[in-house]
Parts: sequence; structure tokens; C-alpha cells
Amino acid sequence: MDIYMGATRGGTRRKHTDEFRAEVLAQCRRPGKSIAGVALEHGLNANLVGAWLRKSAVSGNACAEVATLEAPAPEFPSFIPVPLAMKPPEPVQRVIEVEIRKGALKMTVTWPISAASDFARWSTAILK
Repeated sequence: MDIYMGATRGGTRRKHTDEFRAEVLAQCRRPGKSIAGVALEHGLNANLVGAWLRKSAVSGNACAEVATLEAPAPEFPSFIPVPLAMKPPEPVQRVIEVEIRKGALKMTVTWPISAASDFARWSTAILK
């Protein structure tokens, strides 16, 4: 609500009621609202609304809490455990694979690596 008072050099000077100021300041307090946006909605200069905010904080009146534009930061736990659906790893079969050729004969031998010492004895015997 505006009350128009005497004319100034550039036009008409407005005097705003305390209720109107309190409403504008309360809108500035809402999350996602900016001082400039609220001022524009009400046809006001953002600098004027900023001055109202500073004045309300200094004077300590009922609108002083509106001067705190930053909303308190929400508290989040420092760690959130997230269960992961993990497939057990496929067992890797490690083997020794040897290809032996003699003339036209070709033989491939596959031996489990867990029995490598047995393979060593077998290959020594076969290659003699």
C-alpha cells in the first residue's frame, strides 16, 4: 500500500506503510526469492528494499529476522551407506597350455596351474 506525498523534482514521492514493508520483507525471506525479484513484483527499486532490510536489522524491530536472507543449511549425515548389488566374481581358471609338435603330430596339453610341479615332472619325462 502506498501513500502519495508531495511532488519532488522527478515526480511523486511515495511513502510506504509499515505493513507493506513487512510484507515485502517477508517475501524476500522466502526460499528461491531474490530482493531484486520481489522489488520488481511490487514496482520498487531493489536498492530501496535492501535499505529496508538493513534498517530492519539495525533497528531490531519485528521485521529484523527478515534481514537474514540465507536459509539455514540442512543437516545431512556425513556418511550414507548404500547397498550395492554385487555379483560374486567368476572363478578364474588359470591353466598351463602347451602345444607340442613332432612331424605331422600336433598335441595340445592343458594342465591346471595348481599342479604346476606335476606338469614339470610330466613334461620332463615326455621330452626325453
